[in-house]
Amino acid sequence: MDKSLLQRKPRWTWLIAFTLLGTLAAVGLSFLVHYLLFFGEEINPYQRSLAAALILPVIIATPLLLYIGQASEQLRRFKRDRNFSAAHDPSTEVFNGEMFTTLVERRRAATVSEAGRTFGALLILEAENVRDIAIDYGFSWGEESMRQIASVIRANVRRSDVVGRLNDSEFGVFLPGATVEQARDVGERIRTAITKSRFLAEGEPVELGVDIGGVIFEDQIEFRGLMRIASEQLEMARQSDSDRFRLSAINAMGTRENGESH
Repeated sequence: MDKSLLQRKPRWTWLIAFTLLGTLAAVGLSFLVHYLLFFGEEINPYQRSLAAALILPVIIATPLLLYIGQASEQLRRFKRDRNFSAAHDPSTEVFNGEMFTTLVERRRAATVSEAGRTFGALLILEAENVRDIAIDYGFSWGEESMRQIASVIRANVRRSDVVGRLNDSEFGVFLPGATVEQARDVGERIRTAITKSRFLAEGEPVELGVDIGGVIFEDQIEFRGLMRIASEQLEMARQSDSDRFRLSAINAMGTRENGESH
């Protein structure tokens, strides 16, 4: 026999029992009210009917509506929490990789210049020592460092920008409509803020930092293409001793211009 049927049976039994008992209680309450009103000598039949019509709905409907309202609110909260969990990274509460990809595609298509071209910037930020923190102090402290970095990132971008966690150590930041200068300013502002932020792991101060690779685009290009170019820039930033933020620009002709920011 299917185990799922056995699991569902108690739920249906409870629902049927609750419905029958509730119905019997309502009928019994109705009989009680009419019984009490029937023996009131000072009340005429019209007054009995009017009193019953007022008392019964209040007694029966009020708790029922309260129960339905509470159940509806719990269901609404459950759906909201479920939708949030499905779209966000549970640790840092920024968008997860799948939702980040979806939102970038939507925002990128909606960002159109006067010339009819889409434009903006995509940055990939990699935490420099999150793996070392996880090894030295434990996984939870590595995640705590990522939460702090995510908080700094969100504090230094616009509400219209999209922030997502791509993997264990990387974040993605999409800046719709951003120019080269704006993207560089945002990237440097984030790097500086993260470097200056105070992080304690088990009471010991630990320096945080990020490497950044990015791409500026001025026309239609697939998300995978943007990610590939930004990842290439991130790899060069990771291998550099001085240039920890590299930015590449794709102009309207499809050619690339590499830039750097110290």
